[in-house]
Amino acid sequence: MARKPITNTEINGKEYYRTRLVVGYDSQGKKIFKNFYGSSKTEAENKKKGYVQMLENGINPDLGSLTLEKAMSDWLWNIERYSGNKTSTFERYEGIYRNYVSNSMIGRVQVAEVNKLLVQKYYNEFLEAGRSLSFIEQLHKLLSKFFRYALSEGYILRNPLFGLKLPKKHEEDILEDDEEIETFSDEELKQLISSMDNVKIKYIILFAVLTGARMGEILVLEKKDIRGGVVKINKSIRRVRVYSDKDTYTYEYKVTRPKTDSSIREVPLPEVLQAEMRNLDILVKEERLRLGPAYTPNDLVFPSITGTYIDTNNLRKSWKRALEGAELPYKKFHSLRHTYATRMIANGVELLTVSRLLGHSTIKTTEIYAHTLEEDKVEAVKIMNSLFS
Repeated sequence: MARKPITNTEINGKEYYRTRLVVGYDSQGKKIFKNFYGSSKTEAENKKKGYVQMLENGINPDLGSLTLEKAMSDWLWNIERYSGNKTSTFERYEGIYRNYVSNSMIGRVQVAEVNKLLVQKYYNEFLEAGRSLSFIEQLHKLLSKFFRYALSEGYILRNPLFGLKLPKKHEEDILEDDEEIETFSDEELKQLISSMDNVKIKYIILFAVLTGARMGEILVLEKKDIRGGVVKINKSIRRVRVYSDKDTYTYEYKVTRPKTDSSIREVPLPEVLQAEMRNLDILVKEERLRLGPAYTPNDLVFPSITGTYIDTNNLRKSWKRALEGAELPYKKFHSLRHTYATRMIANGVELLTVSRLLGHSTIKTTEIYAHTLEEDKVEAVKIMNSLFS
């Protein structure tokens, strides 16, 4: 007859053996115990022994048993939030975590159980679902940062992302991951500009297409940034979430320096744009006089009607209305930057010069525009097929 296991406690009508380990002391000096339960004394003692062994190896077994989403949430809000990140950087991290780790397949796995194969499959699924390589790189960057922290704090014995290969597509497919290059023809631009009266969106459009500047770079420009027919681009603005806690946030505008030194650049203004900027200055002065004391003093080149930064969402709405008013198909505002780049290259400007004017960190990014122009040439010569058909 089998001997009945030794037990010393009962939970919900079931008998267990419990053993304890002192893991610390509270503020009053009283011992803090961790309980280990087993269906027998041997099982409970083995659990305690394994726990102690992990501690001796520098691993925190309690943290390792947390799910990835719980551990990352704690790290994000209690460590990373206060580590000196830009507000926009934390917002990006929080968004990636909330949308792609929380409540995900990998998020429900215990930190100590996450391995290289699991993460590799996780990335591959995103790639197969059509997500860009740049998105996967951003996700990998956040996970890598968390696991480096987890390793340093003893969550884990080794970093599961160490040596992991990010998924790659075939070389000929790389361009498909990049943003689609949409541009305006000369006729479309003339149609767009001629359809507008003396309104601010007109001057913003002209500035974008004649300098290649990004929306955020344009809206934060100050008068001191333009000297001698040259604009110095050295900052940007974006609307970001600013958190009070996990569930409370407001939107604010943050002026930030560019991510790379190459984005800081000087761009000459064409004479036609310089003339239009003088018209803009008159328009802004009229707005200030009209509003009087309610107008917010500023040094902005493109202030809102009340003297504050122009809201990017409102600008996009104005952009959409402008296209509709000109009876043109919708294209993103960023297409003005694409148009600037392709026109420069089409007119014989060297790629390196165009790259510097656009603030690209590598000339390979600029080469995408040249590639687009080559495709346009192929399509153009097809017209000759009709000569002998």
